[in-house]
Amino acid sequence: MRASAVVSEAWRNIVSGTSRPLLIAFLAAVVLGGIAAGDVRTIVGLSTQATEFRESGAAVEIMQAPAAISGQRCDALGALPGVLGAGATRKADEQATPLTAPRAGIATVEATPGLAGVLGIENGAVQGVWIEDSAREALGTSQGGTIPTSRGPVKLVASYSYPQDASDRTLAYTLIVPVPAEGAFDACWVLAWPPSPDLESLIRGTYFGDPTGQSSATYGQLNTRLGAVLDGPTLFQARSSSISPAIAAIFGLVLGAGAVWARRLEIASALHAQLPKPALVTQLGIELLVVMLSVVVIVLPVTYFLAARGNPDPMWPAWSAGLRIVAAGLLATLVGGLLTAAGTSEKRLFRYFKDR
Repeated sequence: MRASAVVSEAWRNIVSGTSRPLLIAFLAAVVLGGIAAGDVRTIVGLSTQATEFRESGAAVEIMQAPAAISGQRCDALGALPGVLGAGATRKADEQATPLTAPRAGIATVEATPGLAGVLGIENGAVQGVWIEDSAREALGTSQGGTIPTSRGPVKLVASYSYPQDASDRTLAYTLIVPVPAEGAFDACWVLAWPPSPDLESLIRGTYFGDPTGQSSATYGQLNTRLGAVLDGPTLFQARSSSISPAIAAIFGLVLGAGAVWARRLEIASALHAQLPKPALVTQLGIELLVVMLSVVVIVLPVTYFLAARGNPDPMWPAWSAGLRIVAAGLLATLVGGLLTAAGTSEKRLFRYFKDR
């Protein structure tokens, strides 16, 4: 048979409904789409959980030792892999009391520039002060404005959000004055993601006071509400939907084999009429391929929407997981159909006729 004849025969079977394209496409779209959607939303849920963990302050580790923390050592931790920010703080000797209401309650803290990464401040290098959101709202000052204080007018270059349930309230309702990382500080703050088991020893290395007093230094999380550790890679690997590609492949094999097995009498009859088996297998493969491509057109936009909806992280990791599931199912469908077609024999025509 000519290639054009094989393609035209496959197309006629699809258009006429002989190959049951609508039924196969419906089953594949519902089952494979459902499996892919389940894994995509599971991954989005893990991303949301990780984001909540970071934003709650649970990923921030603090070592406190009054006047015994090296600002330079603490700031240097920010250059380590996985460390998003590291900075030291100390209470300012001279409080910058605002001259506008409310005049009391807003504490002044000095911090090294690296603390900007811990607080999520992008323009921390600009000369000026940082202020916590609730304190900024109380003063009625916007970013870029000037705050008159007892230490003179200061420019507000950034504001930051501070967890309401944080165990350490040092930076809550606070005005932060960036200072050089020289000298002694009271605490070292480090934000690392993903968390590293070596982080504690590194932070403890910022202590440079009297060695006999190091045991009195305290170490802990900024927020313990969500637990001590969130092991994202382990949660991802242990998720129940991690076997979804295998399930999709098994379903695809059954679907492809079943779709062709249902036409075994038709296939055997064609072989009896001297139709070459390679041409017949190719024809059936084309029919299944066209149906599977239609499933892709239906499923991929749905999984894209589910990967992007409510996802705090880039959607590609979640969407790519859905793509792998759909690809595994579709390829298995083709393999199952082709193997079943190749295994159908003209010699069993009479038995197929009796079993119809």
